[in-house]
Amino acid sequence: MTMPARRLPRALPPFHDETVDSYVTRLAPANALTASELVAYLGVRPRKKTPRTDFLTPLSVVTGLPADTLRLALPEFMTDHVSDEPGHIGRPLALDKPRTLKRPACRRCVRAAGIDEAVTCWTTHDRNVCRRHRLWIGGGCNQPEDQIDISMLPSTVSADRHHRNLITRHGRRWVSDAFPDARDIFLGLIRDQYADPFGLVAAALEQLRGQDNRPVEVETALMVLFHPQIVTLTGLLACPTWEQRAMQSGDIDWLIREITMRDVLIGYVPHDKTDPLIDWVTKRFATHKFVARHGWHLYKILFPEETVQPLPAPGARVHRRTSPIRFGYVY
Repeated sequence: MTMPARRLPRALPPFHDETVDSYVTRLAPANALTASELVAYLGVRPRKKTPRTDFLTPLSVVTGLPADTLRLALPEFMTDHVSDEPGHIGRPLALDKPRTLKRPACRRCVRAAGIDEAVTCWTTHDRNVCRRHRLWIGGGCNQPEDQIDISMLPSTVSADRHHRNLITRHGRRWVSDAFPDARDIFLGLIRDQYADPFGLVAAALEQLRGQDNRPVEVETALMVLFHPQIVTLTGLLACPTWEQRAMQSGDIDWLIREITMRDVLIGYVPHDKTDPLIDWVTKRFATHKFVARHGWHLYKILFPEETVQPLPAPGARVHRRTSPIRFGYVY
């Protein structure tokens, strides 16, 4: 790798948690270059297996920004999953995983930072709402123009706070795993059971709009409108209480009752084994049986972290959730 000879005429500050591709795409036209020309000037071969860390030193040279500043802004330059460095703990991990998320940053936050171009950031499952600007920036927002003004839905904004509280209570690992499943389960249930007698979904499709009055997809409108119920269901699925009660009673009647009592889906009763919730419970207990048979350490692989974790203090006892099924279970 050949280092660039000198700095570019114009250096742009990176946006917090921005992807390297997004930063390079913004930096190139600011200096009258294409992205491919800038990559060539950096001296990095753009191959699929090229480590992103290869961009760190060249970008530091051409922008004049310290390498530590770039590492703090761009998660792909962080190489450790645990850290004790200020500013790194809780940052999204830039991993090539199925549930790793890259989304456009809040378009109003971007404009407030003086940036006119679109910015793509690494994010976590709980960053669905920009509370500062009352914008939906979660599922369904593939472009900044898709982001939805939710100022008329205060319950959706409140659900975002509830979501953060669930992470504190149950742990990010378990909530991040439960949230996409809770969303799929809930949307699957309402497609079959929700009649919408008062026209709530139709009204939401009329009121919820993207930038420049862009219409919203039905699936996205459902995620926004029912975000409070999805977050509540996430809390139920992430909590170990239902698993313990299911082991004691041999059924999931408590979980089904809680779905009605907490206003997730009033009057919900599963009809058969093809029900989305029953299917999820069956798979979850199959996972617990596997872990109980082969060792609790497998939870780290089956339920990976999505953010940088703090280094444990020397001698500190680390709390780990164990399987509701006794260790050594044979099935």
